[in-house]
Amino acid sequence: MNDKEAKRFYNSAQWKHKRMEILGRDHYECQDCRNRLREAVEAGRILTGRDREIRRAEEVHHIQEIREHPELALEDDNLVSLSTQCHNIRHVRNPYKFVKRKKRLTEEKW
Repeated sequence: MNDKEAKRFYNSAQWKHKRMEILGRDHYECQDCRNRLREAVEAGRILTGRDREIRRAEEVHHIQEIREHPELALEDDNLVSLSTQCHNIRHVRNPYKFVKRKKRLTEEKW
């Protein structure tokens, strides 16, 4: 699958429906964060700071990349819900590069 075909796939209604289905299946929780906490408990380690929280999943990651395995693009076993930070880590990008900033409800005027 080339870039043009991948873009067409990600814009399709079929993918958008599957994405929402997978996020719902995982209760909008990042599965990498959940695994990190589970592994820490099993190992008896105490996590501190932001490592102790399960972030909200906003992205669905293909375990086997669709460019290499397009036949697995919509398979539930090949999809996992991740936060933006964890998704960036899986793709070896800066974890905070593509994080959307929340706008303030009202601007401070002090």
